[in-house]
Amino acid sequence: MAIISDSKFKNIIEAPDNSKFILKGSTGSGKTTILLERYKYMVNELCIPSEKILILLLNRTQSLDWRTKTFLKSSGTIWRTSYYGFIQSEIRTHYPIILKNCSDILDRRIKPTFLTFESAQFLVSTVIQSHRERKGIFQGVASFTDRISIDITSNLVKAATSGISYKEIGSRLYNSLEIKDDLKRQIFHDADNITAAYRNKCIELGVFDFAMAVELYNSCLIADDFYRDQLFKRVQHIIIDNLEECVPTEVDFIDLLLPNVKSCFLGYNHEGGYGQVFGSNHDYVKEKLLKRCKIVDLDTSFTCKSFMYEFSDMLYDYIEGKTSSRIHNKAFIERTQPVELRSDMLELIGEKVIKLIRENGYLPSDITILSTYADPVTEFVIGRILEANGLILNNHSRKNRIIDNPFSQALITLALLCYPSFNLLPNRDNVRSLIRLILRIDPIRSSILADEICRQKPYARFPDIEFPGLVERIGYYNIEKYEYIRNWIDEYRELEVKLPIDAFLQKVFLEILVSQDLSEDDVLQAKNLIDSAQTFVEIVSRFKNISADKGFLEMVRSGIKASESIFELEEKLHGNTVVLTTPVSYLSCSMKSKVLILSSLSSKNWTPRSIKELTNVHVLSKTWDDQMVYTEDMEVRNQKDYIAMIMRSLLKRCEEKVITFESILSANGFENDGILSEYFDEIME
Repeated sequence: MAIISDSKFKNIIEAPDNSKFILKGSTGSGKTTILLERYKYMVNELCIPSEKILILLLNRTQSLDWRTKTFLKSSGTIWRTSYYGFIQSEIRTHYPIILKNCSDILDRRIKPTFLTFESAQFLVSTVIQSHRERKGIFQGVASFTDRISIDITSNLVKAATSGISYKEIGSRLYNSLEIKDDLKRQIFHDADNITAAYRNKCIELGVFDFAMAVELYNSCLIADDFYRDQLFKRVQHIIIDNLEECVPTEVDFIDLLLPNVKSCFLGYNHEGGYGQVFGSNHDYVKEKLLKRCKIVDLDTSFTCKSFMYEFSDMLYDYIEGKTSSRIHNKAFIERTQPVELRSDMLELIGEKVIKLIRENGYLPSDITILSTYADPVTEFVIGRILEANGLILNNHSRKNRIIDNPFSQALITLALLCYPSFNLLPNRDNVRSLIRLILRIDPIRSSILADEICRQKPYARFPDIEFPGLVERIGYYNIEKYEYIRNWIDEYRELEVKLPIDAFLQKVFLEILVSQDLSEDDVLQAKNLIDSAQTFVEIVSRFKNISADKGFLEMVRSGIKASESIFELEEKLHGNTVVLTTPVSYLSCSMKSKVLILSSLSSKNWTPRSIKELTNVHVLSKTWDDQMVYTEDMEVRNQKDYIAMIMRSLLKRCEEKVITFESILSANGFENDGILSEYFDEIME
């Protein structure tokens, strides 16, 4: 690559092993490439043991990109992880130290248990529901329990990663309000009570979500002299990418390591900061770390042409009010005329993609469509048009729900039929899919039979074989199988003691669903579902008065995401497909595109509000003065700062062409009046 041949970059890569550099550059300036080459040089040429080099990356997608590039012949164990992955691993390894230093953990098992985000949300929801029924809390809150639980869980994470006590969350949020009253004070007081009840019970049982893990690591491990001495011996070199997206506690961790490591190489995008919605704090990074190392400026972009680079900076300055100049070369910006309906806009996008590939010679992988939500409707409409032309649309930002897989859905439907005491009725579509899967009959007959099953009282059940017209619907060749399944379900219902849900899923898989027609993917989906159930039951069973079996079924039905294997992620990133994704997902991986399509440019979703009923990302930040009031003027300013920063970074990942689409009406039928399309209109006059 050209970047490596540059003598300045070569001097950085081949610097002595006591070097400390911050590589400062905008999106596409080669920071990651230099960091990778530096790692190779350290291991291959300087003979530094790879297990002494801590590589901290932003997320799993970035880790995958580094995965194949850090396997070297001379490598030992490769210490490559995210900040949370690092914390989780350290807590597991050094849990006895935590038990020694934390008297709040009453369950003294030798291994900690970590909650997924969905499990944490479920547990918070149960606390909310219990308090609502007994104490009538959250009067005046419009959000549903699920939304409240997401906000409370997110608040805990933002507070923990900012070094803010969970006890201060409610008061900080309330103090920031422009309009205060007793009802709002009570709402935040209720939220604090829920947070404390959930957190204290989890800590007591040795069950930790991300927020608790961060809190325990900083209060019980880093604060321990023995652990800290061992850490300094193990970590002799650090390589960190996306420094600007670090949360404050990660910044403090890096700050602690810097005087003690032999070398450090930090990749820093001075134009970044899109991760603020997840708790990152660019201002805190600048305050704590930028003066600690020698800064090397990287002033060239390798991911876009000069005209796109200039336009990205010009648009940024225009949004920020720093300039009023207009662009003159408009050939690389294509503005499509607005249409009235969003559905028409999506069809135009699909047709444009076909034209770019068929007539302009672009490869599918050259094209990325950015949508603020990348929702199922967007995916379906555009994907259908592409599929009709032999192309594939790959939604990078969507993780499939477990129940989206027909085989997993069949397992869950059978569980709902076999546990009537849970009062979780399967719907007609779920039963129809189950019938089609196990009896292999056509959609019409399976729909009629599903209706009959769902109509049975007092609970859905398979009708007796003598039921009028039943044999004709299932077919004579299916009678034996139908009777076997019907009797199996009835007999299981009669059992006084039911199996745990993970054992039940394994039993029903082996005794009903196993067949010669099973694909490898079906088996993998079943295994993932059973493993998820087992983990969930192990965790939730520690909590009294909560049915882990029923809770798992509720959680799956609410849309829990299926875990993605490393191979599925790799296929997403490197397949020759048209990509649909969100702006933040696009920026958080190593993607770049020749053509960037911006959909719904006039939507307000490009500038999401920070002020919400129970949260505010700016108020729960390390650098917020908790005596300040968060005004509407601040909100408008922050929205402009955010979209200016996001657009500048996005455009510098686009090599050749930007195409915009917009509709007058949103999906809900309201008129779109977002500010982003106005800036495009004004700068291109």
